[in-house]
Amino acid sequence: MLFDKENQELSIKVAKGLSENVIRNAKTKVGEGIAGWVAEKKEPLLIKDIGKDKRFNKRNGKYHNNSLLSMPLLVKDELLGVVNVNNKTTREVFSKSDLDKLKEISEHISNAVDNALKYQEVKRLSELKLDFVSTVSHELRSPLSSVKEATNLLLDKIPGKINSDQEKFLKISRNNIDRVLRLINELLDISKLEAGKLDTKRKFQDICIVVKHVYETLKIKADRKNLKLNLRMPDEKVDMWFDADQIIRVLVNLTENAIKCTQDNGMVNIKLEDLGKFVQVSVIDNGPGIAEEDIDKVFNKFYSVVKAKSTGIKSTGLGLPIAREIVELHRGRIWVDSQLGMGARFSFTLPKDIRLV
Repeated sequence: MLFDKENQELSIKVAKGLSENVIRNAKTKVGEGIAGWVAEKKEPLLIKDIGKDKRFNKRNGKYHNNSLLSMPLLVKDELLGVVNVNNKTTREVFSKSDLDKLKEISEHISNAVDNALKYQEVKRLSELKLDFVSTVSHELRSPLSSVKEATNLLLDKIPGKINSDQEKFLKISRNNIDRVLRLINELLDISKLEAGKLDTKRKFQDICIVVKHVYETLKIKADRKNLKLNLRMPDEKVDMWFDADQIIRVLVNLTENAIKCTQDNGMVNIKLEDLGKFVQVSVIDNGPGIAEEDIDKVFNKFYSVVKAKSTGIKSTGLGLPIAREIVELHRGRIWVDSQLGMGARFSFTLPKDIRLV
């Protein structure tokens, strides 16, 4: 029986030998009956003959004898429920040895129930957060999209001419609208990831094609900063199971961060290694690096490792947390190695087949 703190009652969660009707409808208030007494006192109970125990009424039902055991389920003195045992298969009266065995079993049950309840609560809160973020995202995106569309019309001079100062301020407004829209989308994405609601479309495919696609896409951005963007990967195919769109998102985030952080005429390397059961992808730059005290914070939500002065647009601080969630969803691992003034190396590993890890 599990304990409902709000109603101060116990209800049957799992039972053997009872009818579905009893399991569904049986409720016991704390302090009432055998289970209620055990819940209130938080003490185990061994009764050899309930007919001789004046604390409780004699039970009605199909019992071998009047003997029973009842044990509270406790975690750090917090009541989770009660285990009741009747009808020993030998038809004998329960003994102190039986009570000791039940106590040992109940400790394992308590830990399992506690973990299950905590998981359910975390899942419930994640789903509530996702519902809230989804609703707010929808309510914010529509007016922001309208404001952006109106701003674009003004910048395209559809209603009439604008002067240079007006154009500058309109572009600043559009950039900030884009930043807020990115933040909304990333908040929604990370909420979906944390709630386990983001669909993955794993296919058996060559990861080299994906890495090369990211390299070719971002090389233009690197060239604009006079950065040298290099790619190293195996000559042969590396086929594995993964969601291409999600892994592209991870690699684009790491590479764009490296490009933003690295000074003009610097260097960024993308490296793909086949490690047998795993692949490892690394993005290495010779930028300013990360201070030792910040290493453990870079994957925290809203912590910005990118100082994109050249773009005028600050990072949302959600790109790396999203990357971590995607990698972990693929049963992989992501980390960073860096020192101030020595650049940074962001790496992640992915299993070729998640069934083998």
